[in-house]
Amino acid sequence: MKSIFRSRLPPPLTSTQIVTLTKQSHLPVEDIEEWYERFNHCYPRGYLSQKEFLTYLKQFNIHNRNDSHPTKSMVKQLFRVLDLNEDKQLNFEEFFFFNILINQGSIQDKLKLILNLYDRDKKKDLTRQQLENVLINMFDLLNIPKPKNGLSQRINTILTRINFNTQSAKINWHTFSSSVLNNSSLFELLISNDVDENASEDDFNYLITRF
Repeated sequence: MKSIFRSRLPPPLTSTQIVTLTKQSHLPVEDIEEWYERFNHCYPRGYLSQKEFLTYLKQFNIHNRNDSHPTKSMVKQLFRVLDLNEDKQLNFEEFFFFNILINQGSIQDKLKLILNLYDRDKKKDLTRQQLENVLINMFDLLNIPKPKNGLSQRINTILTRINFNTQSAKINWHTFSSSVLNNSSLFELLISNDVDENASEDDFNYLITRF
């Protein structure tokens, strides 16, 4: 007689998944398996919904004393970028990738993620202030050091170089992001090493261990 009860135990990670995740994170297998165990303890369905991801980010900001407050719209777009298989959920691998990116990812990789926020919405228009707010909040969230004089002048320089009409009330995000992604000098301008002298190295190096 077949059991009428289904096991609630999550399936173990496959050898392929483990190999991929160890290469991605440079963590030992034991650490990855511990991550997986805690992930399933916190999210027994095996994934995060968009609402759960928003809650996670709030907890993450509090734990790391981050004053950034990404809007729900920004979180929605970040969620869509991280949702690689487009199933409207974040599975363990997608969640793990996000945390590894924050902890170990290069500034270049983080900036690419930011610039791809609205890649599915080619008609997304923002005011000049909204554009700056998106970049500031995402820099804070992804732990990217900002220039000591802020991002405002850098953004103005980029808009001038791409011949953007400064009299326009709206800026097309796709035009802005694709211009930066396709021009190495503009890309590097946003992540120049001219950072705040008061920022300590510890401000940009930490490992997320609670979720």
